[in-house]
Amino acid sequence: MTSLSAPVQAVLELFQGPLSDVRFADVDAAGLANLAAEVEGAASAVTQQEAQLSELRQTLAERQEALLLLAQRAVAYARVYAEHDEALTEKLASITLPRAGKPRRASTAKAPSAEASAPLDGEVAESAGATPPADMSETVVDEPASAVAGSRKTKRRLGPPRDTAQSRPS
Repeated sequence: MTSLSAPVQAVLELFQGPLSDVRFADVDAAGLANLAAEVEGAASAVTQQEAQLSELRQTLAERQEALLLLAQRAVAYARVYAEHDEALTEKLASITLPRAGKPRRASTAKAPSAEASAPLDGEVAESAGATPPADMSETVVDEPASAVAGSRKTKRRLGPPRDTAQSRPS
C-alpha cells in the first residue's frame, strides 16, 4: 500500500516513462523519486508510531482499570473500618467511583503477588473460614460489579445479625 495519492503516482509514472530524460529547473525524475521515497519512509514511521501509541493506550487502559478495581476494594475495606466513625463514613459516602468495565482475558500486566492473594470485597472473613469479629457482624459490603456475574449490585451479610432475640420466637 502506498501513501502517495493517485495523481502524484501518475506524475511519478510520467517522469519514470516518457519524461524520464526531461529536466525542468528543479524538477526531474530523480528528484521526484527521492522525495517520493522520503514520503513513503515517513508514512512507514507514522504507521509504526501509531501501532506503538495504540499499545501504549491499551496499557494505560489496563492500568487505569486495575487502579479502579483496587480503589473500589480500598473503599469497601475502608467502609468496614469506618463503621463506627461517622466523619470517616461521610467522607467515604461522598466518593463515587465508576463501575469497572468487563475484565479483559488477555492481560499482559501482572498483579503484584500480595494483591493477587488478597480476597475480594466481602470475602474477608468467609474466605479464610473464620468467624468475623463482633463489630463486623452486621456490616454490609457492596461488591464491585466485576466481582459479581452480571451487572446487578449485590449485598452480602458478614455473619449473623447482632440482635438475634428479635428474629427468634421466645
